[in-house]
Amino acid sequence: MPTKTLSQLTQASAVAGTDFVLVSQGTLARKATATQLMATGAPLYAETAVLGNASGTGIKVDLDTPDWGWRDITSDINVRGVGASDPSFAVYGATAMRAYSFSAGTEQEVFMSFHMPHDYVPGTAIYFHAHWSNAAATPNTGNVVWGFDYSFAKGHNQQAFPAFTPITVTQASPATRYWHNIAETTAVTITGLEVDGLILVRVYRKAADAADTCSDAVFLHTADIHYQSTNIATKGKAPSFY
Repeated sequence: MPTKTLSQLTQASAVAGTDFVLVSQGTLARKATATQLMATGAPLYAETAVLGNASGTGIKVDLDTPDWGWRDITSDINVRGVGASDPSFAVYGATAMRAYSFSAGTEQEVFMSFHMPHDYVPGTAIYFHAHWSNAAATPNTGNVVWGFDYSFAKGHNQQAFPAFTPITVTQASPATRYWHNIAETTAVTITGLEVDGLILVRVYRKAADAADTCSDAVFLHTADIHYQSTNIATKGKAPSFY
């Protein structure tokens, strides 16, 4: 299989319709060559690689069926500090650990804000998800409904935050105490979602929902967002990012 240097591959005609992989310092090889080299344990690396700065340019994962990889956006949990809608910051387990405990009978809420990172793949969907567990000695195996009310606005003085949009996800509580559950929503497509914008989110247990049948208080450990990543930064730190 032939190889081409990075300088040769800067010409669009050299790479049109061809799938190349970095295999050594300044050298690219066709996919089959890279696969053979990996089978022998040969190192695949390059000192410097220069990619285009167009929107959607980046590094995909998997040689056979390439696709954008996944990353998480995390955020601190904030509470109002007063009122029945605040979850209690209760002891979790038989140690000094504490976490936010959400009532089975009263809708309780926390607030989070997520900053869109510069490696977000424009136009792709995101997924909200809650990390939670049931600390009851004998957990009730009914359903827990988690809600996410969200509003997105672009950064750099481009947009006001619009009205909040709700989405929920329902997940049954396992019978095992302290089991780590991840309840993830269906795909969320936000018009105009772009890097450096903010997603404001109200996260709550929708205890009054008929679908929420778990009779136990449950603990929310955190909530975050799955998004697909180009695995590279944007050239610009402000619009136009690409």
